[in-house]
Amino acid sequence: MERRENQTPQGQIARVLVEFLEVAIASVVFLKGVYPSGAFERRRYMNVVVQRACHPQLRYYIHATISGLLPFIQKGMVERVAVIFFNANDVPLEKFVFMLGVNLSYGSTVEEVDLQFSLRSFLSKLSISESLTKKLPPGKCKVRARKRTCGSHPTQSSGNSLHL
Repeated sequence: MERRENQTPQGQIARVLVEFLEVAIASVVFLKGVYPSGAFERRRYMNVVVQRACHPQLRYYIHATISGLLPFIQKGMVERVAVIFFNANDVPLEKFVFMLGVNLSYGSTVEEVDLQFSLRSFLSKLSISESLTKKLPPGKCKVRARKRTCGSHPTQSSGNSLHL
């Protein structure tokens, strides 16, 4: 793995986006109440208190799924990442979509500091929205992450649903 100092600006921004998506997706899964609160722990990320998955399977699923998107994000190929909650019959109940509108092409003028400010703002809003979201039935839902690349149909990032 490349050291941060040796990365291109596009590579650094892509890594920030992947790291952010991991945190944001864990926060959304926590907010929906699909898993017991003991599967999460409070952590600070970008100076915002967030919920991080501490259950090994949940943590691995989120990390493996989202880190697998890094090469596609670096090439600017990912338009959207969706987190979809399904019931036991595989009927979608709710979907959260993260639209990636960052131009990572060579010569892009996106500053990492500006990006982090925007992402931090989003996480702050997400953390206070808990009272506005409807909890889903615990133990009866599955979570899947899907990506949409430029000009394609949504594809599942991981072949597995996660249900604990």
